[in-house]
Amino acid sequence: MEAKTKVTKEVLCEEARFILANIMAESKYGRQNSYDDIRRVCEGAVSIPFTEYVGFLEKSGYLKHDLSKESLEVTSLGEDVVNGGSLTELTVQAVAHFKSARRGKGSKKSSGPTKAPPRRERYEDSQNGMSAGEVLDSRYEKLASIGSGGVGTVYRARQVPLNRQVALKEIRDLFSFFAEEQRPEIVRRFTDVVRAHAELAHPNILPIHDVNLEKEFPYVVSELCPNGSVRRLITDAETIPVGLSLKYLLQTLHALQAAHRERVSHRGLKPENMLIDAYGNVKVSDFGFSRVVERDQSVIRQVYVGMGTVAYMAPELFVDPTGAGPQADIYALGIIFYELLTRKLPGRRSPMPSEIDPKLPEGLDDIFDLMTRDSRTDRYSTIDEILDDFNKIDGLNDVMDKQQQVLAAENPLKEIKFKPGATQPSEQPLDTTSVESSAPAGAAASGSSKRRPYSFQQRNKK
Repeated sequence: MEAKTKVTKEVLCEEARFILANIMAESKYGRQNSYDDIRRVCEGAVSIPFTEYVGFLEKSGYLKHDLSKESLEVTSLGEDVVNGGSLTELTVQAVAHFKSARRGKGSKKSSGPTKAPPRRERYEDSQNGMSAGEVLDSRYEKLASIGSGGVGTVYRARQVPLNRQVALKEIRDLFSFFAEEQRPEIVRRFTDVVRAHAELAHPNILPIHDVNLEKEFPYVVSELCPNGSVRRLITDAETIPVGLSLKYLLQTLHALQAAHRERVSHRGLKPENMLIDAYGNVKVSDFGFSRVVERDQSVIRQVYVGMGTVAYMAPELFVDPTGAGPQADIYALGIIFYELLTRKLPGRRSPMPSEIDPKLPEGLDDIFDLMTRDSRTDRYSTIDEILDDFNKIDGLNDVMDKQQQVLAAENPLKEIKFKPGATQPSEQPLDTTSVESSAPAGAAASGSSKRRPYSFQQRNKK
């Protein structure tokens, strides 16, 4: 008997994005976006018929369906949604559209006996967890929700025995994406990645304090980073000092270097899981969490909710996500580095960083270029290679901030002015393994419509 499928507003949002992302992935490699090909990939992975999703997305302006060629094309509005923008608007539109569609179906009279549907679909608001103020295992008091996504909800919590504030990530929403029989595999994978992350000990890797993997809804407790994420800095800071961008690049490089030495790859790096602690240092979170929901030959055959943001995904993640390794992390950090320096995502014909900011040493252009090559054979293969080239750059001391060391002893964000009305750190999502329903609107809107950076060689041929 088929299990009931709970279709929450988050499920509608993520499944719609899943379809759009698959169409974009086909375009990325110059393939024709055949309606039938996309349908075959997506149909078994979504809770509502694929044709209904296409109708909604076309009606709402997120894609174009060419009936003469039977092809699908994502619009600029759709690209913005895939890359994290306008999620609230998409969710509201999807809920209204499908509620209306279901009411319309329910009002039709049938001349014969009706058959019970194979599964029931329910639209629910996902505010179904324990409310703030309640306590888990007599140890953790939830104080406030600070972020949620397809995987779960992150709370600012109080560790009762020690009376200290921590971040508590409760894995609840993830299970709504999968059938009940897939739960054991999800829990097994989640256990594996949490244990692998917990073994990583480095000043720039978010430490895991505690975990309960036996509960119906497992949770993970980690350090609370009160300054939000690098996404907040990119989106809301009036200016970002070059020295701070370089410091955060170096801190993240050292975090990845430590993880890669332990044979742990992140596989989903983006600004949202580069958290900023009380001293203004970056701490990378969620190592390997995208592995929990990667589709492979195992029992996981539904929505790839952990697919991350397309802008930061290396080409190999579209082809063979289970085979991707450290070089995918290098690619993602290269894109983030460009975004920190320029406040824009790089496109195929984007200028190099030093062309946007002449104060930057030109050597940074070469590092960005070699971090983001499409082909792994042309890309940096290790973090050590990047650090070696970084140390050879002329004029680096002219742009580094006064705190030359990688770790900051005093919070450099005290000198940063944020835009009026900017989101406060306590409002920033910490749960970033999956696409965030709470991602800042327009976070990627400044980027080019083409997300794949061109190589330095191509640039010189222009």
